[in-house]
Amino acid sequence: MPKGDFGNKRNTNGLDKNKHNINRTGANRKSIASVNLDLEANGYKAASKQDIVDCYLRLINIDLKELGKMVTGEEQPAMVRIVGKAILSGKGFDVIEKMLDRGIGKADSKLTLEGGEKPIIISFED
Repeated sequence: MPKGDFGNKRNTNGLDKNKHNINRTGANRKSIASVNLDLEANGYKAASKQDIVDCYLRLINIDLKELGKMVTGEEQPAMVRIVGKAILSGKGFDVIEKMLDRGIGKADSKLTLEGGEKPIIISFED
């Protein structure tokens, strides 16, 4: 019998007798689409961009004691717990700065010089 030609013996006698049935690449990985379908079936909805921005801007307003309670609450969404822990860590200012940048947008970093024929615009990149 030529190599690769298994006839009607495919998947009939188990892996011990048919080594060609082994999946050499391992278990198939889940795709993002399948994860999204599973989450949707379990009642989880996608957060809109506005939901995320609103959550960031509200988390900034919460006092630290209340935020500490939310972080330890098992029923809280992952974003609230992760961002809350980051705010309560030693890098709280940096986290809040990033949240403001994402929620409101970064401050303009352009300088316009006028006085000649054409204005000169200088942009600063991070």
